Amino acid sequence: MIIPDHEIMNMKFTTLRLIICTAALASCANAVASEHAKEPAAESAVSFDPNAAIHGISLGDYRIRSYYPVDAQKSTVRFTLYAAVKKEESASVLRVVEEHRQKIRDLVITATRLAPLTVFQEPDLAGFRRRILVRLRRAMPELAIDELYVSDFDLAIKSL
Repeated sequence: MIIPDHEIMNMKFTTLRLIICTAALASCANAVASEHAKEPAAESAVSFDPNAAIHGISLGDYRIRSYYPVDAQKSTVRFTLYAAVKKEESASVLRVVEEHRQKIRDLVITATRLAPLTVFQEPDLAGFRRRILVRLRRAMPELAIDELYVSDFDLAIKSL
């Protein structure tokens, strides 16, 4: 049995399409898996001057998706969160942050997902930072955080 040339070409193109689709799906799966498995940096204390009265401690990098079914919108919020603590309490707060890193992360994600979209449109994000700080203080009173600071903030909103 002889197979015509145009059928051989069709089989080659079909095979090539399957290979490309498989590679694309594999890269998407790796991207999604790496997004959720991203570990916070090992160096969590951010301090430029050891004699400063206030020290900064990194609470992690976040990328959080939220759905707003009533508004038919979904949002993706990206930011880095830092806590400002007094010099005397920086060692104890750093220890508590390292011991409870996942709990802090869960609290920040919960506060972010429960926040309405209008909170993210404030210029200084005061309402958003307050929501996170109230949740952290309520769940972990041993954290002596004076203020929270948000860096590298990005908000993407899509209509469904």
